[in-house]
Amino acid sequence: MSSAKKRPYKISLISTHGTGKTTLCYEVAAELKKRGLKVKVFSEIAAAAFEQGIPINETTNLPAQLYIMMQHITEELRGVLRNYQVVVCDRSVFDNLAYMERRCGSNPFIREFLQGYAELFPYDVIYKLPMTGELMDDGIRDAQSREFQEDIYNRLNTLLEDLKITHRTLPAPTTELRREWADLIVRETLEALGRPAPKEKAAVA
Repeated sequence: MSSAKKRPYKISLISTHGTGKTTLCYEVAAELKKRGLKVKVFSEIAAAAFEQGIPINETTNLPAQLYIMMQHITEELRGVLRNYQVVVCDRSVFDNLAYMERRCGSNPFIREFLQGYAELFPYDVIYKLPMTGELMDDGIRDAQSREFQEDIYNRLNTLLEDLKITHRTLPAPTTELRREWADLIVRETLEALGRPAPKEKAAVA
């Protein structure tokens, strides 16, 4: 990484709930740490909020969603202040916005604020996980509602388009563990930072 670059390389994994973002975040962070990088990773803020009794899902409200959003921003900024080389975010401010707007409606002020924040502290890459396979139960989001999951996914797609947020959709997985997603993100991150790419793993006979 160039010494002139003051901020960390920031990766965000976005999608609806139950698509494996949190697992992927920690897999990517672990691989990058093995290669000597100082990495900050944090899981979805809604999980910690839920444990504190803050309403999420279909019972949430505007104060709760703003709390989650501001805590997420706080964690991203902590990565800047602590001079991490890479920050891996479970979600971005934009899919947090999708949950907020589902329950509380669109708010032009909040949209403008988030766009401004993302311009000042941009994501280097936003990877969107496709909504494929069975919904994973994380014990936090409503794991029984496919409609809820699909609505958030569709709202997120609309937000990304409306706000002109550059992102990439990961390819459909070809293995049950979706290991190729972590390999792809690690390889692209190392290339962006000018680090040696991981060696291809030999096939097992």
